[in-house]
This record gives sequence, C-alpha cells and structure tokens, in this order.
Amino acid sequence: MLASLKRAALAAALLASACDDKPKDSVPSEPAGRPGVDLLGTVDASMLAEGTLATDPPAPAGDLKVELERFVNLDTCVAERAKLDPLVGDALGAIGYETLLRDACRLLEAAKDKKRESCAKVDSSPLRRQCESWVAMIAQTPDACPLQYDALSARGRVATCVAVAARDVRLCAGEGRANARATCEATVLHDPKRCEVLLPNPRAYCVRETTRWTNVLSSPLEGLPKLPIVSATLSLAEPDAGADAAAPVDLLEHVSNGVVLVTTRDRMRVELGSLIESQMSRIAAVPLKRARVGIALVGDGKSASIQKIEVVLPNHAPFVSPPASCDCKVTRFRAEPTRGTPVSLHLEGRISNATHQQPISIDVTTWVRDVVPDTLGGGPRTLPPIHPRRDGGP
Repeated sequence: MLASLKRAALAAALLASACDDKPKDSVPSEPAGRPGVDLLGTVDASMLAEGTLATDPPAPAGDLKVELERFVNLDTCVAERAKLDPLVGDALGAIGYETLLRDACRLLEAAKDKKRESCAKVDSSPLRRQCESWVAMIAQTPDACPLQYDALSARGRVATCVAVAARDVRLCAGEGRANARATCEATVLHDPKRCEVLLPNPRAYCVRETTRWTNVLSSPLEGLPKLPIVSATLSLAEPDAGADAAAPVDLLEHVSNGVVLVTTRDRMRVELGSLIESQMSRIAAVPLKRARVGIALVGDGKSASIQKIEVVLPNHAPFVSPPASCDCKVTRFRAEPTRGTPVSLHLEGRISNATHQQPISIDVTTWVRDVVPDTLGGGPRTLPPIHPRRDGGP
C-alpha cells in the first residue's frame, strides 16, 4: 500500500512539473474529477500529513491552448520535457514508471487530435481516464466522458468532465465534494472568483485549473432552466397516524448530487441512495446509525416498479427486498432521459425483515445528473431482461 501511495504521489508530481525544474508532488483526491489535475489516482497526498491539509504549491498553470498548438509529435514532446531534477530521476527509476513523460505527452496528442482511442496507449489507468476526459471536454462531447468507476454504469460518468464538455455549469452540482464542485464551476464559467470560497490549498489548485483551461474551452451555455429544488424524506408512520406520527427522516444527502439514468431502448433504471446491504444480513444497526435508504427502480419515465429496496434504521436489522417481502407501490414516477431535468418519485407500503414489518413512505424530488446506455463500459447489465431466458440464465 505504501509503495502504491508513493508511486501515485510521485507520478502526479512529475506530470504537474513537466515544464518546471522544481518537482511538485501534490496528488488530487478524486479520479479525473478536476480537469488537468486529477491525473494519476485517488490518493490525496495531503491526507498523509499529520492533522493538516497541507500540500505543495500547484504547478504553474501555463496555457493549455499554446501547448496544444505547439505539439508536433510524441518524441518531440518527450524530448522537450526530458530534463528532470536528478533526485526526481532517481525516484522515477525506483518506482519503475519509465513511460511517464511519454504517457503525459499522449494527453496532448489525444486532445489535439480529439481522438479518444489514442488514450488507450497510456499505461496508468487513472491517467488514461484523465486523457479521455481531456478529449471529451475539448471536443465538447459529454457522452465521451469516462465512467466514474470502470464497468459500473449505474454511477455515471465523471461529473466535472460532463459539466465542462456540456458547457453546463448546473451539472457541476453532481460533484459530491465542495472543492471539486467549486473548481468545476470556475472552469465552466472561466471565473477564478468562484474559487474564493475554498481554503487556501484547494483554492490555489482551483485557480490553476481555471487559468489553464480558459483559452481552450468555449463560453458556457446561457438561459438554461434552474435545477429543481432537491428534497427527499422517509416517513415511518402508519398512513392514518395523524398528529402522533414521528417526524419524517431527511434523506437529502442521498439525492443532492442528482441521479444517473441507465437506459436501454424505452426503459430506464435509476438508483437513489446506495444499495450496499447484504441480502443475508440479520445484524441490527447500531442505535446511533443514521437512517439510510437505497432504491433501484425500473420504468419508462412515467411509471416504475421496484427492482431492489434497502431501508436501514437504528436498532433494526436491515430491511432488504428481495429477498424479504415489500408490499410497496410506486405511486408517482417522472423522469426524462435528459441531463438537468427533474426526477420525481413517491413510494409507499410495508417492508419486512426477519422480525418486524415497517410502514414506509418515501417522497423524492431530484434531477438527472447523467444518462448512460446500459452497455457502456462493458460491465454487467443493470436493467433486467423483459423476457426470461429459455436456458434459465440471468
């Protein structure tokens, strides 16, 4: 693990300082979440510091547009950046990433040609994902953005890449972290003042990325409708409980960053929250554990059925259906396979675990963060077949 941390930190440093004599080893904390920074992995070097968020200063922003215009070929690009600090050269040899400079130059090659297939030659998978993000953002093709997690279409594409490529600042709300969200907004709007809400270290990176990309990106779209006001509540009371009913549980954090629609033909699947509980779990949640709901629905945009539902409540074993029973019905479902459009859901009924039957009512209003074909990424299909297979397979 330590070797992996060191390799990721050093690789990001070399890439960030390709045109600078001084090495820098700052590593962002999300894969391809911020254009031009999140290049080599999910490790945040600042997390290794004792009780601080201190990181080295960011590399100079440069001008990505000028770099693209000057790019001739890979060999020339590598030769121009081959001068390394001897100590950094020693470290590069130690971790065995002899193709780092060439892989870094492949970002320019792919971005200049706007050819996603050129990224396939990059050795590092996080750097390859960043290469694909660069191509999509420069070509303004959000559908070409890489998935957040390989072969997992239900989690959608990288949110910043989609927002920048679509020139739609609204979609930056799909970023779960404040640093990444502010950097996304500043990049889309070409406005480094958006970075001022951040602490000094992330602010410096935010300004760097905004400056680096300003001359490459087109102006953002204007006149787009506002995203709906997001809300999500879980009621655990009987329908006729009246004034004695307990207050609804706020589930806003589960849907505040929008949802992903996975589509095939005229059907769609949407997950709200996270489906993580084991179907065989019989262990009660600790008393202080917060209530959590995860739902997977399959529908056509006007109606839907429940594919899977999980409800976790303090002092209760998880309610997971299937295999447990859920006498539940989706009484309202509205969704359109277009980014930024509203999603509305109301579900009510009774769900069971091994010892208890619980009335539930769930009401959600959120928005579409991404629309992903079920076949994207080559992973397992998330939408169930319409007709069962004759051979009895899944």
